[in-house]
Amino acid sequence: MGAADAPQALGAPDALSLVRALQALRRRSSVDPGFWSEYAAGLLHLCRARRVWVAEQHPGLDPEWRSLGGAGDATDPSPHLLDSAAYASLQALAARAADKGFALMPVTVEGAGQFHLAVRQACEGAVFALIEIPQRERASLNELILRAQLVADVPAVQPPEAAAAPAVAPPETPAAAAPTAYPVSVVAPSLPAASSAMPALLALAAQVQRESRSGAAALVLVNGLAALCGAAHVALGWVAHDRVHLAAISHLDRFEADTDLVARVEAALDESLAHDGPVRSPEAPALAPLAEALRLPDVCAMAARRGEEPAEAAVLFACAEGRAPGDAVLQDVQAMLSLLLPRLAEMRLRERWWGLRLRDGASAWLAGWLGPRHVWPKVAAVAVGLFALYAAFASWDYRVHGTGQLATDSTRVMAAGYDGRVDTAEASAGDRVQAGQLLATLDTRELRQQENDAAAEAGRFGAEADKARAAGAWAEMEVATARQRQAQARLARVREALSQAEVRAPFDGVVVEGERKDLLGAPVKKGDKLFRVARVEGLYVVATVPESDMPLLPAQAKGEFVLVSDPDRRIPLKVTSVIPVAQTRGQEGNHFLLRAEMQQPAADWWRPGMSGAVRIDAGERNVAWILTHRLVDKLRLWLWW
Repeated sequence: MGAADAPQALGAPDALSLVRALQALRRRSSVDPGFWSEYAAGLLHLCRARRVWVAEQHPGLDPEWRSLGGAGDATDPSPHLLDSAAYASLQALAARAADKGFALMPVTVEGAGQFHLAVRQACEGAVFALIEIPQRERASLNELILRAQLVADVPAVQPPEAAAAPAVAPPETPAAAAPTAYPVSVVAPSLPAASSAMPALLALAAQVQRESRSGAAALVLVNGLAALCGAAHVALGWVAHDRVHLAAISHLDRFEADTDLVARVEAALDESLAHDGPVRSPEAPALAPLAEALRLPDVCAMAARRGEEPAEAAVLFACAEGRAPGDAVLQDVQAMLSLLLPRLAEMRLRERWWGLRLRDGASAWLAGWLGPRHVWPKVAAVAVGLFALYAAFASWDYRVHGTGQLATDSTRVMAAGYDGRVDTAEASAGDRVQAGQLLATLDTRELRQQENDAAAEAGRFGAEADKARAAGAWAEMEVATARQRQAQARLARVREALSQAEVRAPFDGVVVEGERKDLLGAPVKKGDKLFRVARVEGLYVVATVPESDMPLLPAQAKGEFVLVSDPDRRIPLKVTSVIPVAQTRGQEGNHFLLRAEMQQPAADWWRPGMSGAVRIDAGERNVAWILTHRLVDKLRLWLWW
């Protein structure tokens, strides 16, 4: 197709005309006049673009970029000329496009949002195509990028006569020679069934391999297959445990895995695992319901394998009537997938959770020793056998477990001396106190009144006794004297109670019971406990041990004690005595109390009442006995007669 033969502005070319035009360009040399403008016109329609420039980079020269050709809509008088926005975009995108094959960035042109896509051309020299894609095509960017890359090798194909000709710098195409642009966009053409699809598929495989994540690679793959094969939908699934799990659907970044449609797609992919070649609807029973649900009559699926190995993946194509890819195209797709599977498998393996990767690596290593079938049952059987031998002949140190608590015999309970109310409280649990320090006072107003009443009665009865003595009424004197003594005794009791109104610490120590906030203003009766004061000296451990383990403990047994508040410190201890009366602890059964001395000095922050765990050495025992003795004891109790 020469420049003079370009179609006029009669609308966009159909898909067949566009394919034929690009095929004709493959048979021409890129140095032919008008080649690059015709190529840009093809890119314009293939990528549904507004404008396309083809430029060559000459680093160190001024200007650095030289236009080789271009295409645009009917309103663009000079589509081959690089404007300032295009020149700036080429400067910004060239490095990335040279590295990855393409580069994309959003721009604002004439007040409207656009995308500039730079694609490196597969020819000699630093030639790039800059494609201006309108904002409305944002959802199809991946497909349009793929289309531009699929034809990037058109300039690289040289006819024999062109290869022998000397290299000549292509002249700029005048504006009048540029082909007329077509304002209407077209759909990407499907691959002809009669021609080999392998070049385009290999270009797609190269693009997939440039992805670093398996999810992105799978999405690029299905989108590319949909564009190349003219399919409405393409789905890819991975095989795991003889079932296919859907991984990607074309044109969908995300999908719900538990929907009915996904289940039908996976069932159709499962159907392909049982066949060596592709299966099609309506012959395959699993594909017919899917075709009906999608309202697409042509649905085919095939398994992807590497040689004679089991299938690793499966691909499904859902197409409109008459658009299904032929067997030749599917064979090329199968060959392309066999090349991609190692790379995709590597990416999927790298992205898996490290625990699963470790399991798979261990499985592969063990399979070399135990055979590829039933690896983990064999490992379990070997491990159980080795442990049984070890348990039968080896022995461990057996330890009796229990709970413990710090205690001391130097404690004193401070109780209320009479019925009344707590007037002041000066201490709480945890406070250090000194001998004679005031801890609390009881309300004395009622006792003071009783003291006054008793003193008055004693004085009145003493006066009556004196009066009777003076009158010689000896009987009345004796009665008055007895009443005086009774009043004096009551007064002594009241004063004794008053002396107990102040509760003081009996010695230097720590308050281990009693809270200021609970006692202040609280009514109390005589003998009610107000505080418990303990000396932080002579601390020992009171351990609680189950009744079933008592016969196993030797005399003067040793062990360790760990406080809940300091689990990193192990305190050695030695059992000194056993309280020979069992104590019942609900459903836990009977327990015995042991008194044990700590074999290291007490820390300053230890307090009576602190609890922890106790382990007492009971000597060496056979491993099998340690693991089974409790069960054996229960069976003996249940089965005795």
